[in-house]
Amino acid sequence: MYICIRLCLYFTSRAGGITMANYKKLFMNYMDMEGIKYVDRDEHVVRVTYTGDNLKTIPVYVFFDEDGDPIVQFKCWEIANFKGKEGKGIYACNMMNKEYRWVKFSLDDDSDIVASIDAYVSSDNCGEVCMALVRRVVNITDDAYPTFAKAMWA
Repeated sequence: MYICIRLCLYFTSRAGGITMANYKKLFMNYMDMEGIKYVDRDEHVVRVTYTGDNLKTIPVYVFFDEDGDPIVQFKCWEIANFKGKEGKGIYACNMMNKEYRWVKFSLDDDSDIVASIDAYVSSDNCGEVCMALVRRVVNITDDAYPTFAKAMWA
């Protein structure tokens, strides 16, 4: 039975019957249907930009797996820069990581605050889940910004 299933899958995939979902395309199609503006950055990246109450622009970069796996990463960087005050930046990140679920804040090599989420999607829910997570990054980043600003100037 196992050999039969493997052979059927092999011949079906060779004939073009099984195709891997293009999660980036599914996400862009969803945004097109919803009238959401985005920038197609490259083969595996889409940028969606929002305006916040505390931050003028909040660009979220959505990275799709290069191998076509249903793994997506959402990143927003340059939220605040803690050059020379890295300890304060790390402390502020830790405070926000304790307060908020889903979004993880960290300090990158340039001392910039980075917000990120990792997710697993399916072809059935890719557009909706990706858009919900973009909005979550935007809302939490905008809410957290005053804490980062206060820590930068303290």
